[in-house]
Amino acid sequence: MSNLPPKRGKLLYRVLFYNLYFHPLRKYPGPFLWIAFPWLKNISLIRGKADHALVAFHERFGPVVRTAPNILSFTSLTAWRDIYGTGHAELPKHIFKGSGMEERPNIITANARDHHRFRRALLPAFSNDALARQEPLVNGYVEQLINQLRGIAESDNSIADISKWYTMTTFDIFGELAYGESFNGLATGKVHPWIRALSDMKSLVPLLVFPSISWILVLLLTTAEQRGSLAEHQQRSMELTYKRIKNKEIQERGDIMTFVLREHGEDQGLTDYEMACNADIIISAGSETTGTAMTGITYYMLRNPEKLAKCVDEIRSAFETEESINFKETTAKLPYLTACIEEGLRLFPPVPTGLLRETLPGRPTLIDGHLIPERTVVAVHHLATYHSESNFHDAKSFLPERWLPEIHSEPTSPFYKDNRSCLKPFSYGPRNCIGRNLAYHEIRLILSRVLWNFDLSLKPGFEDWAIGQRSYQLWEKPSLMVDVKMRTV
Repeated sequence: MSNLPPKRGKLLYRVLFYNLYFHPLRKYPGPFLWIAFPWLKNISLIRGKADHALVAFHERFGPVVRTAPNILSFTSLTAWRDIYGTGHAELPKHIFKGSGMEERPNIITANARDHHRFRRALLPAFSNDALARQEPLVNGYVEQLINQLRGIAESDNSIADISKWYTMTTFDIFGELAYGESFNGLATGKVHPWIRALSDMKSLVPLLVFPSISWILVLLLTTAEQRGSLAEHQQRSMELTYKRIKNKEIQERGDIMTFVLREHGEDQGLTDYEMACNADIIISAGSETTGTAMTGITYYMLRNPEKLAKCVDEIRSAFETEESINFKETTAKLPYLTACIEEGLRLFPPVPTGLLRETLPGRPTLIDGHLIPERTVVAVHHLATYHSESNFHDAKSFLPERWLPEIHSEPTSPFYKDNRSCLKPFSYGPRNCIGRNLAYHEIRLILSRVLWNFDLSLKPGFEDWAIGQRSYQLWEKPSLMVDVKMRTV
C-alpha cells in the first residue's frame, strides 16, 4: 500500500475504515480480511475453497456471518423462511450486473414476473401424471446403465468411475426428456463433448463476481477449444429445442416438451427462445445436480460399509425381481435407502453454496430475528447449515438413522433434537427446484437397481474423495473409482 498514490491510498483507507467500523453491517461478526479486502473472498471463490471456508467461519462466529462488506450468510431454519419463503414480499435474486446471466431468460435467473410465467408453463411437466408417463423413458436408460456396469463387473478390470456413469445416465435421461433424444453417453460409453464442456466451464462461474473484466479472465483461463465447445453447446441447445418443437410425430410422448408445448403460443406460454433457454438450464442443472447427488450418496455409503450392508439388505429383501423396482415401490418400501439419500444430500449437497438474495429498498428486512438494512445481500449457506452442530448431532458423520421416521418419537435418541427441516438441498419457497420429485425418483430408482445387482466397494486411494473437494457453486466432482462385482447373495 505504501506504493499507492497519496489520493488513492487515502481513499482505500477510508473505504477500509468505513467497512470495518461505520458500515450498517459492522455489528455482525465475520472474517476480518474478507470484510476489509473483499477481493480476497473472490480469490477464494475462484480457487474453489470458499464454501469450505464458510463452514469454518460459521463454526467460529455462529449462525450469522458477515462474509463481505455487504453480504450476510445464515444457517438457521428461520432464515430459510425469511429469505426464501412466502408470506412476505419476495426478496429478488442477486445477479452480478454485466455478467450476462440476465441475457438468457430461464427459470433460475428470471425476475419474479417472468419466473411465475416460466414456472406455470413448466410445472405440468413435473406433475405426478407427467412422472408416470416419463418413468418408462427413465427406465430405458437405467437399463443401459445396469448393462454397462454388468459388462464391467464381468470383465478382467472391474473398476468403474461411478461418477462418470451416473452423470452420463442423468444427461441421457434429461436429453430424452427435454429434446426427445439422448446424448448417447450410455450407448457409447463416452462422455459427450457437451457434458465435457460444461464440466470444464464449471470452475469459471466465480468469475462472474468480476463482471466488467470476466470476459478477459475467461480468455486468459480457458482454451480456444473450451470456448468453442461452450458456444457450440448453446447453439446446439437452440437447434435441438426447435427440432423438438417441430416434430409432430412425438408431440404426446410424455416428455417435458409434451406439456410445455400445450400452451405454446398462448399469452402466458413460452416463446421458442425461452423454451430453448429453459430446456438448456433444465438439462445442465438437473443432470449435473442429480448425478452429483448419486455420486456423493454412493461415496458415503461405501465409506461406511455397515450402513451400505443395511441398505443393500433392505433393497434385496424388498424386491424378489429386478422388474418390480419402480418409482412407486422404491418410495414406499425403502425407508433406510431414503434415509441414506437424505444423509448423503446433507453431507454432500449438490449445490453447496448459498443462493443470493437482496433485501428490499426503503426499509429493513427481518431475518432470523435481525433487522437487516436495505439492499443487503443475504443467503442461507447449504454446506455450513448442514454441517453445523447447532442443527445436527455429530454433524460431520454419515448417520442415516437420524432420518428414520421413528426418531421423531424417541426423546432418548441423540438425533431427537436434530433440526431436520434445515435440510433443503432443492432450495425452498416459490423458487425451489421444480424437478425435485423427478430427482428423488431417479435417485431412488437408480441406486436401488445398482445395489440390487452389484456389490460395490471403494477402490483404495479414494477414501477421502469428498474431503476438501473444490466447489464453484457446483462441486468439482472428480472421478470416483469403484470396484463393481456381481452380487453374491
